[in-house]
Amino acid sequence: MFKKLVFICLVALCSKVSAKDLNSEKFQIVANNVDSENDSIIATGDVVIFSSSYYASAKKVVYNQKNDTFEFFDDVLIIKDNKIQTQSDYAFLDNTNNALYQKPSLIFENAGNIWINSKESKKDKEIITLEDSVLSSCDCEDPTWSIKASSAKYNSETKWLHAFNTRLYIKDIPVLYTPYFGFSTDRSRRTGLLLPTVGYGKNEGFVYVQPIFIAPAENYDFEIIPQIRTNRGKGIYGYFRMADSKYSNLSIGTGYFKEKSDYFEEEELRNQEHYGWEIKYERTKLFSNDESQDGLYVDAKYFNDIEYRNIEDRDYNEDEEKKVESKINYFYNTSNYYSGLYFRHYKDMSLESNRTTMQELPQLHFHKYSQPAFLDNLLYSIDTRYTNHTRDEGITAQKYDLNIPISYSIPLFDDYLQFIIKNETVLNHYKYSNTDLKLKDGTFVENITTLGLSTDLLKPYDSFIHTMNLSASYVDATTLEKTGDLYSINTSTNELSVFPINETKRAIELALNQSFYDIEDLRQIINHKLKQSIAFDNFNNPKLQNLENEIIYNYFLGTISNKVIYNHEDNTFIENSTAFTLSYEDFILTLSYYMSKDTPNSGKEDLESYNINANYTISNDYKIGYYENYNIKDKLRSKQGILFSILDRCWELDFRLEKEIKASSSELYTRKKQDVFYVQLLLKPIGGIQQNYKVKDNRE
Repeated sequence: MFKKLVFICLVALCSKVSAKDLNSEKFQIVANNVDSENDSIIATGDVVIFSSSYYASAKKVVYNQKNDTFEFFDDVLIIKDNKIQTQSDYAFLDNTNNALYQKPSLIFENAGNIWINSKESKKDKEIITLEDSVLSSCDCEDPTWSIKASSAKYNSETKWLHAFNTRLYIKDIPVLYTPYFGFSTDRSRRTGLLLPTVGYGKNEGFVYVQPIFIAPAENYDFEIIPQIRTNRGKGIYGYFRMADSKYSNLSIGTGYFKEKSDYFEEEELRNQEHYGWEIKYERTKLFSNDESQDGLYVDAKYFNDIEYRNIEDRDYNEDEEKKVESKINYFYNTSNYYSGLYFRHYKDMSLESNRTTMQELPQLHFHKYSQPAFLDNLLYSIDTRYTNHTRDEGITAQKYDLNIPISYSIPLFDDYLQFIIKNETVLNHYKYSNTDLKLKDGTFVENITTLGLSTDLLKPYDSFIHTMNLSASYVDATTLEKTGDLYSINTSTNELSVFPINETKRAIELALNQSFYDIEDLRQIINHKLKQSIAFDNFNNPKLQNLENEIIYNYFLGTISNKVIYNHEDNTFIENSTAFTLSYEDFILTLSYYMSKDTPNSGKEDLESYNINANYTISNDYKIGYYENYNIKDKLRSKQGILFSILDRCWELDFRLEKEIKASSSELYTRKKQDVFYVQLLLKPIGGIQQNYKVKDNRE
């Protein structure tokens, strides 16, 4: 028998069109056989039915034209809006009332990649009622995890599932019971509970942190994070995030935590209450147009002690232990001019009072880009700054800086060599205040002349391209004016040490910058930089300054880089930084090392440390890693940890054991050494839990 192809437009079969008919779906049927009996159309043999919303298939379908209903028999498959897929032995679809009954029912929700197997299901508009159900996002035959429920309701519009009398199974083992459990199968941004953190520490007791995410609109959201530490206290943190335009992003955070009296007194903390706030805002195109650029950047924060950060449990820069910086920057840039307004506020965390901390409120900056004057090769620019150095206690000053460079370049030997003459006038003026000393406002003006030669060379070879830039310059300076009180120039008053003036020394500066590129894809293989200057003292005696050498090698598996600074006067390397990265198949490794020496002429601190970060993916599902930050000089590990992750399609499990050092505001100790065991279990897409347990908690 030849296969018959029959297309039926159901609305066209109606004798007259009513309002109810207009809301009905227009279905098309493809089947081997189609018969008509009274008001029913009977399709058999590989039946396929589709419309703008539905796609369905079955062995047999009976359509009632009068009631606008379908009955599906054997191997029933129904897909709604290309999102929800159901399978059953029998199904009844009431197209007029948008109702569906199936027995038994297997539902696939594509957005959350979840399936629900039920004894029977009933759909009334957007609500699906389920009986005796099993759900999971794992393999249907043998799921790693599953949830069984006596009944459930699923909203196909909001993608929210309510389950009752639920039991969580890991394989065939029941591990958790709850009378009610609700979650979203939708992965899109929406209101709900985020992963909670549950933990325990000997000193802090039981810890429970529950983030609550609220998303009223597409362009802003809230996150409220209450927490309790049974032996220590309780508090709450909150965050607000908003994109007020397509060019901007705003984030506001604040928090409060109150210590229990017993814990506060026993630990001798500086404050019983910890609080703070933070505002971050980025915005471009405030006043600019197609011919200009502008931007506003705000990073303002305040907290009364470092415990606020520790309780917030967010990573922070180690420098923040000593000084917290808040800043507001605005710039406006055109092809000819650049202007900026900057505010800097510092909070010294080591001091009980911030009255002696120097602030920069504000700093004004104006720069005119280089442009020709009279001749094409005669260029000039202007750079000016005003900085208000202020504080409540101690000397303050308003500083005015002016820099006017004028340069003239002459190409030589068919552009193989470039000769540059540059004259730079520099002015620094200090207006002192807030001091009992009889100080005169200081003015320092010098004229700097530079004569330079440079060349840019390029030569291609069979497999690579070599580029080289060589430059040599002679710098000389003449002091035009030095009046008033200038530290290190004409006075050694210690109170003025916060406003030093450095005279430019006569010097010869030599530099090399060369690179090797792959000739096919122009990928940089090697970059090498070398700098050396020779300075002359007041008696015209030459003295070699620091030698800087940097090399970067980009090989096919990663990067190797090294930078060293050698001090000729002390006859030693005063700085060395080395980094190595490797990415080979499933293995990723990052190594870095830094060293600096405090020598009579280096002006640096004694520092030495290294960092290690290694990760290896054993298979598609398993990953191990190790990381460490070690201070060689102090023989101290600021952070060390190992991790193990299982990344399955339907669940994730992360283990991490970490040794870390946290700053403290206690009068008894300045740091806490903690050994913390972290566990995170995530069942996709229903959520999960984070847990941490403090194995050790030592004070020093």
